[in-house]
Amino acid sequence: MSFSCHPRGLLTFLLKDPCIYDSTGTLLTLLHWRTPGQAKWIPLLDTRQLDRLAGGRKEETYWPVAVAQEKFHCIILKGGDKYPYFPRPLLSEFDFKVPVSTMPPRAPADEEDEETNAQAGARLEESFVRTSVLLSLLDDSVSLAQNPTHEQRSELARREIELDKVLLQLLAVECREGEERGMKALQIVGLMKDRGGKMIDAASKIAARYGRSVLEEKIREFGERRLMGLDDEL
Repeated sequence: MSFSCHPRGLLTFLLKDPCIYDSTGTLLTLLHWRTPGQAKWIPLLDTRQLDRLAGGRKEETYWPVAVAQEKFHCIILKGGDKYPYFPRPLLSEFDFKVPVSTMPPRAPADEEDEETNAQAGARLEESFVRTSVLLSLLDDSVSLAQNPTHEQRSELARREIELDKVLLQLLAVECREGEERGMKALQIVGLMKDRGGKMIDAASKIAARYGRSVLEEKIREFGERRLMGLDDEL
């Protein structure tokens, strides 16, 4: 792993993909950089939104060191410190958490179930975006490799399954919201990577569990079209 560091950020590599840590405290990776004209920076973590900073309990910034194993490795600078002190402190690490939305505020007690559902939806949307970004990085690497290894193809398949599992959970959230969310629920199914029908079948069973019979039928029809290679439209 190689990197260059300067007061405004860090350039390192994640799965052989460029990353940068900018002056706002945001870690970004460069998506589709192997394809001319398609590269774009995507945030993986906004350190200003770390849970440890909630409520202004801590005053600290982060000196970037490395990006590895889907974590941001850094040195925590306390108070107004600008640079790491000597002797160098132990490294801290933070999981990626894509800044996609603000968590809904806590609802009154009589709305606790609805608020929990909203919070679950926000958490799963972040998980979907993060998993999609990491999958895209790997897919670019594998698809453009001259001789992708068995391990690379297996990892790609594993990440596609992981993404579909997140989508199944999002589908359950939409089903709990009611029949009026049927269109969004069907769009979620359309995002699935599964081509064998297993995940689509699981999606139809989730719709059935919540009594969404119309949605269940549409999901089954979509699954049949996908198996026939006719899944361009929902």
